[in-house]
Amino acid sequence: MRTLRGRKVSLQLLVVLVALSACTRSGIETGASEVKPVGALDAPSGVFGDLGRVCGPGSAKGKTAQGVSNNEIEVGTIADPGFVGRPGLNREIFDAALVFTRWCNAAGGIHGRKLQLNLRDARVTEYRARMLDACAEDFALVGGGGAFDGTGVRDRLECLLPDFAVFVVGAEARDAELLFQVGPTPMDSYPAGDIRWLAARYPTASAHVGAITAAYPAGILNQRQAEAAATANGMTIIYSGQYNATGEPTWIPVAQSLKVRGVRGLIWTGEPQNLARLEQALVDIDYELQWIRVDPNHYDASFLDAGGAAIKNTFMRADFVPFEQAVKQSATRQYLESFKRFLPKGRARTFLGLQAFSAWLLFAKSAGACGSQLTRRCLVENAEKIGSTGWTGGGLQSPVNVAAADPPQCFLIIEATATGFRFPSVDRTDGIYNCDTKNVVRIPGAVRSGLRLVDVGREYSDSL
Repeated sequence: MRTLRGRKVSLQLLVVLVALSACTRSGIETGASEVKPVGALDAPSGVFGDLGRVCGPGSAKGKTAQGVSNNEIEVGTIADPGFVGRPGLNREIFDAALVFTRWCNAAGGIHGRKLQLNLRDARVTEYRARMLDACAEDFALVGGGGAFDGTGVRDRLECLLPDFAVFVVGAEARDAELLFQVGPTPMDSYPAGDIRWLAARYPTASAHVGAITAAYPAGILNQRQAEAAATANGMTIIYSGQYNATGEPTWIPVAQSLKVRGVRGLIWTGEPQNLARLEQALVDIDYELQWIRVDPNHYDASFLDAGGAAIKNTFMRADFVPFEQAVKQSATRQYLESFKRFLPKGRARTFLGLQAFSAWLLFAKSAGACGSQLTRRCLVENAEKIGSTGWTGGGLQSPVNVAAADPPQCFLIIEATATGFRFPSVDRTDGIYNCDTKNVVRIPGAVRSGLRLVDVGREYSDSL
């Protein structure tokens, strides 16, 4: 983070790497379940993972900033679950927001101030409208992400609204100021530990690599970054293609194109459901790739359900502790237990859910460090300080320098199979991860070009 510094719409959905009608307040559920108040249950301690106390009682007072009062801190989360073209899109973002705020409030809030959650459903096409709502009411945005985030970043900077985002999409939004990402995706560098691993494990495929994404600007940008990372690791791209952003009526022609060109390894950027259909098409034409490289958004049981027996040789990079390896007393187990208690039917076992929870933890630790005098300036300065020391979300993820907005240097491999997720061995250097500066590739000619405060006529010295 650098603080001083009709069908066409659906194509933007695929960049998420990644339920219900418009939600604007935390009193409206995401359709996951009806959750009763904590009531007789013992209050959580407010301690999470190795972060120590994140939430708890206190005597904070005063209206110190927009959205902050004696008793409450008003925060917003933007996502797209109400999009009519894909009901429930990224619902796990809202679910994680509900779970964290309930957990934190049950522990006493942040120095006694309870979190008032505004769930802001952008429904894809209404991102800017929800951003304007947030500008009018919220102290900060936390744990969100929207397909059309580029339409609201200028407004966010004009109203000096900090954003602890799960993901960002548009070029204007990436690397923008007052932005914190627990999984940074800058324009000038790319996490490529899995690509290095594939190049070493399948050397014969490296001279026959294809890349494919949906035909829309953000997807093409991601694909070009991945291709640059592959080239830097000795791979040769022999085919670079795009598919219909709304999906293909049949994936047989796409599969045939890969076969005709002799593609042996495929870099895929897109949605799990579309890849499941492509993998089925590859089975139908009796053509098997040595590997398919996907993004972590495919760490989702719905991908396996959609692809069934066709899912094979599919690998993804992960910089978080997989649910299958969540031992007792671990941060990941605590995350799952929090869902079980506060939103038992919520979508807990997803990559985006984990990232959202980590973003909430960073916000709460940064806000808590301000004590009673909670201001946006204090929040941002604490987030820079805390995020610069190797943020792990209490143990949910590998260390990352949030303040510098550099991609993670650590990774492990998850393989998606017809029978579940597996974990091929990597050369471990730090716990379950392989950590190496070579796992991040610098993109030739790319620069960090997100919007700055000066671009909208504001300065960091303005009242935060």
